[in-house]
Amino acid sequence: MAANGFVAVQGAVSALDHLTGRSTALEAEWLAKTQGGDPLPRATYLMLLTQVVVDAQTDMTTLVGIEAAGTGYARQPIPWAAAATGTRTATTSDLVQFGPFSDPTGLAAPVTGAALVTRMTSSAGQPTGICVMAWNLATPITTSQNQALQLAPGSLQMTLAVS
Repeated sequence: MAANGFVAVQGAVSALDHLTGRSTALEAEWLAKTQGGDPLPRATYLMLLTQVVVDAQTDMTTLVGIEAAGTGYARQPIPWAAAATGTRTATTSDLVQFGPFSDPTGLAAPVTGAALVTRMTSSAGQPTGICVMAWNLATPITTSQNQALQLAPGSLQMTLAVS
């Protein structure tokens, strides 16, 4: 017998919390029952990109090759608010700052997007982690010396669509 299924609201919220690195209520309940402890915190990081990402199959090998570069740049941990049950949307909860960049030109190339990844560092020779989601900017951002790039709370969001 074939049947169409659906993702329940709590399932969608738990999925978003998992993708953003937050502990889920289901995971916390499971760990409390099976191990008697709290879940270990997980983190996700934002990397800035210098080329538009056009393919959902983009992997870390590709992303490391188009990651922003410059003195003062490093991937930043992203704080996520709990996913909203009604909208199944997770948004960033705090200010995130990259830089300030001390190179005379700021970052070496304009920032055209960002990717949410599971590792704070990677290199072209060892691109570890996974890409959870990528965003392309409507307008590239060019930085200058001693400038910092800031993302306001709520500026990034992920929505899980269910029917």
